[in-house]
Amino acid sequence: MNTILTRLSRIAEFIAAMALAAVFVTFLIQIFTRYAAKIAWLVPIPPISDWMASLEPIGWTVNLISLLWVWIVFFGCAFIVRARDHVTFDVLYLATPRKTQRILALLSALGLIAAMLYSFPATWDAIFGNRLMDLKKIQTLRMPITGDKIAIKWLFAAYILLMIATIVRYLWRLYSVVRHGPPETEMEEILSDKTGEEDAS
Repeated sequence: MNTILTRLSRIAEFIAAMALAAVFVTFLIQIFTRYAAKIAWLVPIPPISDWMASLEPIGWTVNLISLLWVWIVFFGCAFIVRARDHVTFDVLYLATPRKTQRILALLSALGLIAAMLYSFPATWDAIFGNRLMDLKKIQTLRMPITGDKIAIKWLFAAYILLMIATIVRYLWRLYSVVRHGPPETEMEEILSDKTGEEDAS
Protein backbone atom coordinates (compact mmCIF):
# COMPACT_ATOMS: atom_id res chain seq x y z
CA MET A 1 0.00 0.00 0.00
CA ASN A 2 2.85 2.38 0.84
CA THR A 3 4.37 1.79 -2.60
CA ILE A 4 1.09 2.72 -4.32
CA LEU A 5 0.72 5.85 -2.15
CA THR A 6 4.31 6.85 -2.91
CA ARG A 7 3.75 6.48 -6.64
CA LEU A 8 0.50 8.44 -6.50
CA SER A 9 2.30 11.14 -4.52
CA ARG A 10 5.03 11.33 -7.19
CA ILE A 11 2.38 11.63 -9.94
CA ALA A 12 0.65 14.42 -7.99
CA GLU A 13 3.97 16.22 -7.52
CA PHE A 14 4.67 15.93 -11.26
CA ILE A 15 1.24 17.38 -12.14
CA ALA A 16 1.73 20.27 -9.71
CA ALA A 17 5.25 20.91 -11.05
CA MET A 18 3.94 21.01 -14.64
CA ALA A 19 1.19 23.42 -13.61
CA LEU A 20 3.76 25.64 -11.88
CA ALA A 21 5.94 25.52 -15.00
CA ALA A 22 2.90 26.55 -17.08
CA VAL A 23 2.31 29.49 -14.69
CA PHE A 24 5.95 30.54 -15.01
CA VAL A 25 6.01 30.31 -18.83
CA THR A 26 2.67 32.15 -19.10
CA PHE A 27 4.03 34.85 -16.80
CA LEU A 28 7.13 35.26 -19.00
CA ILE A 29 4.92 35.50 -22.11
CA GLN A 30 2.82 38.14 -20.38
CA ILE A 31 5.87 40.23 -19.41
CA PHE A 32 7.49 39.87 -22.84
CA THR A 33 4.40 40.89 -24.81
CA ARG A 34 3.78 43.82 -22.46
CA TYR A 35 7.23 45.34 -22.86
CA ALA A 36 8.49 43.98 -26.21
CA ALA A 37 7.29 47.01 -28.21
CA LYS A 38 9.07 49.39 -25.81
CA ILE A 39 12.42 47.61 -26.02
CA ALA A 40 12.29 46.65 -29.72
CA TRP A 41 14.82 49.38 -30.53
CA LEU A 42 17.44 47.49 -28.48
CA VAL A 43 17.44 44.60 -31.00
CA PRO A 44 19.59 45.47 -34.04
CA ILE A 45 18.01 42.84 -36.34
CA PRO A 46 15.17 44.52 -38.30
CA PRO A 47 12.85 41.50 -38.75
CA ILE A 48 12.97 40.70 -35.02
CA SER A 49 12.68 44.32 -33.89
CA ASP A 50 9.74 44.87 -36.27
CA TRP A 51 8.03 41.77 -34.90
CA MET A 52 8.62 42.91 -31.32
CA ALA A 53 7.28 46.38 -32.11
CA SER A 54 4.07 44.84 -33.46
CA LEU A 55 3.36 42.82 -30.30
CA GLU A 56 0.53 43.82 -27.97
CA PRO A 57 -0.16 42.61 -24.40
CA ILE A 58 -2.04 39.28 -24.30
CA GLY A 59 -5.17 39.44 -22.15
CA TRP A 60 -5.68 35.75 -21.44
CA THR A 61 -2.39 35.30 -19.57
CA VAL A 62 -3.67 36.94 -16.36
CA ASN A 63 -6.78 34.74 -16.26
CA LEU A 64 -4.84 31.57 -17.03
CA ILE A 65 -2.32 32.28 -14.28
CA SER A 66 -5.16 32.92 -11.79
CA LEU A 67 -6.98 29.73 -12.81
CA LEU A 68 -3.84 27.59 -12.61
CA TRP A 69 -2.77 29.12 -9.30
CA VAL A 70 -6.11 28.34 -7.62
CA TRP A 71 -5.90 24.76 -8.89
CA ILE A 72 -2.27 24.38 -7.79
CA VAL A 73 -3.11 25.55 -4.25
CA PHE A 74 -6.10 23.25 -3.78
CA PHE A 75 -4.56 20.33 -5.67
CA GLY A 76 -1.35 20.65 -3.64
CA CYS A 77 -3.24 20.77 -0.33
CA ALA A 78 -5.31 17.77 -1.38
CA PHE A 79 -2.60 15.45 -2.69
CA ILE A 80 0.89 16.71 -1.84
CA VAL A 81 0.95 18.47 1.54
CA ARG A 82 1.21 15.88 4.31
CA ALA A 83 -0.86 16.16 7.48
CA ARG A 84 2.24 16.94 9.56
CA ASP A 85 3.17 19.81 7.18
CA HIS A 86 0.05 21.77 8.18
CA VAL A 87 0.11 24.15 11.12
CA THR A 88 -1.35 22.32 14.11
CA PHE A 89 -2.08 23.28 17.70
CA ASP A 90 -1.18 19.98 19.31
CA VAL A 91 0.31 21.01 22.67
CA LEU A 92 -2.57 19.50 24.67
CA TYR A 93 -2.73 16.47 22.36
CA LEU A 94 0.96 15.69 22.85
CA ALA A 95 0.66 16.15 26.63
CA THR A 96 -1.95 13.40 26.93
CA PRO A 97 -1.30 9.63 27.28
CA ARG A 98 -1.27 7.42 24.18
CA LYS A 99 -4.79 6.05 24.82
CA THR A 100 -6.20 9.58 25.07
CA GLN A 101 -4.34 10.53 21.90
CA ARG A 102 -6.06 7.67 20.14
CA ILE A 103 -9.50 8.92 21.23
CA LEU A 104 -8.65 12.51 20.23
CA ALA A 105 -7.33 11.35 16.84
CA LEU A 106 -10.54 9.38 16.22
CA LEU A 107 -12.73 12.32 17.26
CA SER A 108 -10.84 14.81 15.11
CA ALA A 109 -10.96 12.53 12.06
CA LEU A 110 -14.68 11.85 12.57
CA GLY A 111 -15.36 15.55 13.08
CA LEU A 112 -13.55 16.56 9.90
CA ILE A 113 -15.24 13.83 7.84
CA ALA A 114 -18.65 14.82 9.24
CA ALA A 115 -18.05 18.53 8.51
CA MET A 116 -16.95 17.83 4.93
CA LEU A 117 -19.84 15.43 4.25
CA TYR A 118 -22.35 17.87 5.77
CA SER A 119 -21.11 20.81 3.66
CA PHE A 120 -20.48 18.83 0.47
CA PRO A 121 -24.05 18.90 -1.00
CA ALA A 122 -24.37 22.67 -0.45
CA THR A 123 -20.92 23.30 -1.90
CA TRP A 124 -21.63 21.10 -4.93
CA ASP A 125 -24.94 22.90 -5.48
CA ALA A 126 -23.29 26.32 -5.16
CA ILE A 127 -20.66 25.45 -7.78
CA PHE A 128 -22.33 23.02 -10.21
CA GLY A 129 -26.03 23.56 -9.49
CA ASN A 130 -25.94 27.34 -9.70
CA ARG A 131 -27.01 28.57 -13.13
CA LEU A 132 -25.06 31.80 -12.67
CA MET A 133 -21.83 29.81 -12.24
CA ASP A 134 -22.55 28.07 -15.54
CA LEU A 135 -23.53 31.21 -17.42
CA LYS A 136 -20.70 33.40 -16.15
CA LYS A 137 -17.58 32.82 -18.25
CA ILE A 138 -13.90 33.64 -17.94
CA GLN A 139 -13.87 36.10 -20.82
CA THR A 140 -10.36 35.57 -22.15
CA LEU A 141 -10.02 31.79 -21.79
CA ARG A 142 -11.43 29.15 -24.15
CA MET A 143 -11.47 25.36 -24.19
CA PRO A 144 -8.63 24.10 -26.44
CA ILE A 145 -10.75 21.73 -28.58
CA THR A 146 -14.25 23.25 -28.69
CA GLY A 147 -13.28 26.91 -28.44
CA ASP A 148 -16.07 27.56 -25.90
CA LYS A 149 -15.39 30.06 -23.13
CA ILE A 150 -14.57 28.43 -19.79
CA ALA A 151 -17.36 28.70 -17.21
CA ILE A 152 -16.41 30.29 -13.88
CA LYS A 153 -17.53 27.11 -12.07
CA TRP A 154 -14.34 25.36 -13.20
CA LEU A 155 -12.30 27.88 -11.23
CA PHE A 156 -14.09 26.85 -8.02
CA ALA A 157 -14.24 23.14 -8.88
CA ALA A 158 -10.78 22.76 -7.35
CA TYR A 159 -12.38 23.10 -3.92
CA ILE A 160 -14.66 20.12 -4.61
CA LEU A 161 -11.52 18.10 -5.41
CA LEU A 162 -9.99 19.20 -2.11
CA MET A 163 -13.12 18.18 -0.18
CA ILE A 164 -13.20 14.69 -1.75
CA ALA A 165 -9.47 14.17 -1.12
CA THR A 166 -9.85 15.34 2.49
CA ILE A 167 -12.75 12.94 3.12
CA VAL A 168 -10.76 10.03 1.66
CA ARG A 169 -7.61 11.02 3.54
CA TYR A 170 -9.38 11.16 6.90
CA LEU A 171 -11.30 7.97 6.27
CA TRP A 172 -7.88 6.37 5.82
CA ARG A 173 -6.67 8.14 8.99
CA LEU A 174 -9.71 6.77 10.84
CA TYR A 175 -8.93 3.22 9.67
CA SER A 176 -5.26 3.65 10.54
CA VAL A 177 -5.98 4.93 14.06
CA VAL A 178 -8.43 2.08 14.75
CA ARG A 179 -5.97 -0.50 13.40
CA HIS A 180 -2.59 0.86 14.53
CA GLY A 181 -3.26 3.54 17.13
CA PRO A 182 -2.71 7.32 16.94
CA PRO A 183 -0.33 8.68 14.32
CA GLU A 184 3.28 9.18 15.28
CA THR A 185 4.36 12.65 16.34
CA GLU A 186 6.89 14.46 14.20
CA MET A 187 9.69 13.66 16.65
CA GLU A 188 8.74 9.97 16.67
CA GLU A 189 8.76 9.92 12.85
CA ILE A 190 12.21 11.52 12.77
CA LEU A 191 13.54 9.00 15.29
CA SER A 192 12.01 6.05 13.41
CA ASP A 193 13.47 7.36 10.13
CA LYS A 194 16.92 7.57 11.74
CA THR A 195 16.55 4.07 13.18
CA GLY A 196 15.56 2.76 9.75
CA GLU A 197 18.59 4.42 8.15
CA GLU A 198 20.91 2.96 10.80
CA ASP A 199 19.41 -0.50 10.32
CA ALA A 200 19.84 -0.21 6.54
CA SER A 201 23.48 0.77 6.91
